[in-house]
Amino acid sequence: MLMRNFTLKLWMAGSLLLALLLGTQGVAAAEYPSIEELYGRYHFSGELTAEFMNGMTGEPVDVVLPGTTDYDMVVLPGSGENEVQVLGFFGYGGGVTLSYDAQTGTLSGGFQEVLFCQGSGSLIVTVTAPYDPSAGGYVGTVDFKFKVGMVDGKIVLTSENALSDAQYVDYTTYDMGSMTYASGYTLTKEDVTTDLSELAGTYEFTSQVLDMNTLLDGSDLFDLEVSVSGDKVSLGNWFGVSGTTVEATYYEDGGILVLPHDAALSNGMYFGQEPEGMLNGNAAPYLLVNGDKLVLPGYVSLNNGSEDMGEMLMPIQYAIIGGEAVKKIDGDGIASYRNAADGIYVADGVIYVENGEAVAVYNLQGMKVAEGTSQIDGLKAGIYVVKAGNRTAKVALK
Repeated sequence: MLMRNFTLKLWMAGSLLLALLLGTQGVAAAEYPSIEELYGRYHFSGELTAEFMNGMTGEPVDVVLPGTTDYDMVVLPGSGENEVQVLGFFGYGGGVTLSYDAQTGTLSGGFQEVLFCQGSGSLIVTVTAPYDPSAGGYVGTVDFKFKVGMVDGKIVLTSENALSDAQYVDYTTYDMGSMTYASGYTLTKEDVTTDLSELAGTYEFTSQVLDMNTLLDGSDLFDLEVSVSGDKVSLGNWFGVSGTTVEATYYEDGGILVLPHDAALSNGMYFGQEPEGMLNGNAAPYLLVNGDKLVLPGYVSLNNGSEDMGEMLMPIQYAIIGGEAVKKIDGDGIASYRNAADGIYVADGVIYVENGEAVAVYNLQGMKVAEGTSQIDGLKAGIYVVKAGNRTAKVALK
C-alpha cells in the first residue's frame, strides 16, 4: 500500500511537472509571431565593409550599390510549409528561402550559392560556399540564421551570423569586389500600407541598368500601365511593348506588388524565365509601392525565345536591373521628382541641391559624370546618384 501511494504521488508529480513544462513552452511559442505576421516590408540596417577594383587595371574603384544600409527588403511566403522568402539584399531583388520555427523564433537555412542579382549580360552579385575541386565540389554551406523578436511593438529579425564575402562582378565595366555584413544586422518590419484602389494609373518608368537589348522596339523609358479590378492588379506595356500585361499579387501590408517569375503573354512573348534557356535570376520580382512611385529593386526580362533572321535563329530579349516608375499627374507627365528629406530634387531636367554644398553626380556604374554646387544640368535622361556632403539620393532625369 505504501509503495502504491508512493508510485501514485510520483506519477502525479511527474504529470504536474510535464504540464508546467508544456505550459511554459506554450507561452514561449506565443511570444513569437506567426509565419503570416512575418510577411511584409522591412528596413535593413547593418555594418557593411566592401572593397572594389577594376579587373583590367587593378586600380581601386568606387561602386555605387542600390543599397548599403537603411534600405528596404521584403519577406514573402515561400513555396513550402513554414518557409519564407527574405529578398532584397544590397538593394537588389534576390535573396534566400528560409525555414521558420515558431517554437524558437528562428529563421534559418544553408545554401551552396545565393544569387542576389544575376542579369543576362552585365552584372552578377552572389555569395557561394568554398569550392574544393579535390573534394568534388562545394565544402559546407552559406548559412543564414535570424532570431525573430519584438522591439517597440515591431517585428525585428536579427542576424546571428555574418553575411561574408558576397562577390560583385560587372562585366560591362570589369569592376569587381567583395562585400560583407557583420553579424547582428537587422531587418525591422515597417508599417507601410497603400490602399489597392490607389494603385491604378499610368506610371513613367525609368530603368537603372539596361542589361540586354535585342528587342528593337523596346525601351528602358516607357509608360507602365497599372489597372485594378476587384482584388486583382495588372501591369502592362512593359518596355513599351503591347500585349505584355501580367497579373501581380498585392500585399497591402507592406505595399508590395509581386510579379510572376515567368508568364506566357498574349503577344506570344514571355515575361520572365520561359522559354527554357532564358534567364530570370529573381525568385520573385517585386515592386515597392511608395506613394505615387513604384520601385523595382530586382531583375525583369521580356523575351520571345528566338526570331528567324534568315538562316539564323536569334534570341530576342529585353532586360533591366532595377528601376522606378512615377505616377503621371492628370496624364500630363511628372511635375517634378523630389527627395524632400535630403533636399535633393529634379525639375525640368536640372538636379538641384539645397544648402549650396559641393555636389558630385554618379551614373549607376559608379562613374562620376558631373560636379558642381547647387545645381547640375546638361545630363542626359537616366537615373543618377547624387552626393552632397553626407547626403545621398537617387534621382531620375527625364
